[in-house]
Amino acid sequence: MSDVENKPGAGRIEGGIDAIVIGADAEGLTAAAYLGRAGYNTILLEAGVDIGGAVCARELSPGQTYVDGEHLISILDPAVIADLDLYRHGVSYAARCLDTAYFFEDGETLQLGGDLQMAAAAFDDEETGPAFQKFITDVFEAAAFCRPGFEAGPASDIEKAMRAAPRALAARLNFFSLAPAQEVLDAYLPDGALKTALLCEAGFRSAAAPHEPFSFMTLVRRWAGEIAGLQGACAYPQGGAIAVVTALRRAAQAAKVDIRAATGVASILIEQDHAAGVVLEGGGQIRAPIVVAAGAARRVFMEMIGAATIDIEFQRAITAARPQLASGHLHLALKGVARDEKTRGHMNRRLVYAPPREALRRAFADARAGRVPSDLMIEAVFPDALDEETGGEKMQLLSAIAHPLPFDEAPDAARRDEIEKTILANIEKFAPDIEDRIKARALRLASDIATSTGAPAQDYAAPPSIIEQVALARVASSAGYVGGLYFCGREARIGAGLSCAAGRMAAKAALFEAKRGGRAA
Repeated sequence: MSDVENKPGAGRIEGGIDAIVIGADAEGLTAAAYLGRAGYNTILLEAGVDIGGAVCARELSPGQTYVDGEHLISILDPAVIADLDLYRHGVSYAARCLDTAYFFEDGETLQLGGDLQMAAAAFDDEETGPAFQKFITDVFEAAAFCRPGFEAGPASDIEKAMRAAPRALAARLNFFSLAPAQEVLDAYLPDGALKTALLCEAGFRSAAAPHEPFSFMTLVRRWAGEIAGLQGACAYPQGGAIAVVTALRRAAQAAKVDIRAATGVASILIEQDHAAGVVLEGGGQIRAPIVVAAGAARRVFMEMIGAATIDIEFQRAITAARPQLASGHLHLALKGVARDEKTRGHMNRRLVYAPPREALRRAFADARAGRVPSDLMIEAVFPDALDEETGGEKMQLLSAIAHPLPFDEAPDAARRDEIEKTILANIEKFAPDIEDRIKARALRLASDIATSTGAPAQDYAAPPSIIEQVALARVASSAGYVGGLYFCGREARIGAGLSCAAGRMAAKAALFEAKRGGRAA
């Protein structure tokens, strides 16, 4: 998707602008749309030619595309949908409440309905059923209570919220926030397939392994999300996740935001400790009293502003992370239809391969040591089976995310081949003989997405524990305490997946400060 209105003007100083947003990914689009709707003359600048950041459509084979970046929605901010009227701008769900089919090493399968509260109530096991209901009730209550703390922003403070909770809930929140996922699940559930499935859910797309402290909050964060009012649901948007980006762009355009693609920012102007606009890579300046940055924190603060302007403790916070883990995306164009009944019977569901506990522990250890684990968690969907608008009779596209993998800044061909073969081997555990049907494939690692977006590869590494993310987001969202500067880049976001909460919070903070300073929209 491209907005090709790249406006020239090297050496020119452009004024009369109220706000500039740097970076047109989902968070940047969100921030720009909020500012535009408030009546602020807003310019959205994107260095690349594509609008949407990591989420975009790419060709897999002639006439067949896949959606890069994300394939499902689980934590999309409901306030953004409502405030920006995203349903009117095109967001709808091909599958609002996806069931999940879990596959295990021993060949067993487990299906859970997309409404987890109903799934727990209907769980057909005398021992596990009541325990599962208690678990879902307790975790959903805790997740809903923590939801405001997952919105990021300088005021985000889950610990403060915990202290304000009723005593029983506060004790539970303390347990959930500190304990390994493995310990929490052992406290609630008997051994079996359900516990194995939930252990994998708690470790998926996170750098925190399920047997390590703070790891259970990954699941709490995911289940704090809601889709069309249904908590903990997972959805496939009509047209894929790119449809959400398209709706955000339309919302920004409806708010009269000036979207300029292929317009990179060289530096942010700081005058008397206050943002004053930007200097473009092609020369020229755009002056504005509000600047919102949706890029990587290191790029924004260390390069666009410069270390001399930024507090040393702030610098340390945003540069301390050294990612070790990442996820890999594999998209397959398949010839014909699945030959086995197991695969055919689950093509309209979310498919998860869940390795056993010890295999999962080894996988995280191997990935951290730079080795490709033999056992991977896999989340896969058949988009054509879920979406009538794009699907055909043959249902040929499969999109999968594999985790955990070692984080590589620039993997060579041999490493990529090893990763692809390992992902396929794990997919074959629930979709036998799939390799024989592949007619085209696309492996997308952190380095590939970084090349496409121009962002550093570590922007697409697995995020740390939720507790660490909250702490980092609180610091990063302060934007180094530079007046008029607001931040909604990766370091301000909490949880893996498309959210838009950081963009909303950055725009709201800008609007609040502008009104407090007497600026009339």
